[in-house]
Amino acid sequence: MKVDVRELSINPINPRKIVLGQKRRLQQSIMLFPKMLYYRDIIINKDKVVLAGNQRTTILKEIITSSPMDWMIILQENEKWQTLTEKQRDVVIEYWKKWIEEPIIDVTEIELNEEEEKELIIKDNNEFGEFDYDKLQQIYDEINLVNFGFDEALFYNPEEDDTVLTKIKGSTPVKINMLSFGKNVVAVTKEEYETLVERYNDYVDATGVNFGFVKSLLQGE
Repeated sequence: MKVDVRELSINPINPRKIVLGQKRRLQQSIMLFPKMLYYRDIIINKDKVVLAGNQRTTILKEIITSSPMDWMIILQENEKWQTLTEKQRDVVIEYWKKWIEEPIIDVTEIELNEEEEKELIIKDNNEFGEFDYDKLQQIYDEINLVNFGFDEALFYNPEEDDTVLTKIKGSTPVKINMLSFGKNVVAVTKEEYETLVERYNDYVDATGVNFGFVKSLLQGE
């Protein structure tokens, strides 16, 4: 079914949070690939409270209340946007200008009791399994992986004897003592790693982006 996104309520017990940098990445992803919203619809209850898709709903509500200039400021940070021609960028902006006039989205309304709703919310936000990062890097280049939500960091895990792509924010690696960038590999102690993660998260929270982090380290900011 289709509903006006303004009629939807964000679920107050949604357990997933998102930092500013991730939020901007999500908005870029939605604005540059709006078809995703039709193929992965938002789940709501009879009261139009969102059970699955709260972050997407929040982004859509913010798009409605912001201006095309605001959109372009956020989009200009995106690598895919940077490869578009002026004509292609205009098509993106015009699409969203038209959409906010009648912000209709696809949703699925389901009937569950309170406990079942809570279970759905937890399971929807729980990630089972893990990515095969070797295959990911064979299929997509690094720019696409970043656009899809992976942080720009490659670490070497000696216990697995394999190079893996690991998200810094929220990750808790068992043991990582080698930092890899390009062909360079540097030994990192647990304390150094934790300090690096802390500074990275502070940088993302302060700037809203993850690029420029290494430059800030080199400049001692």
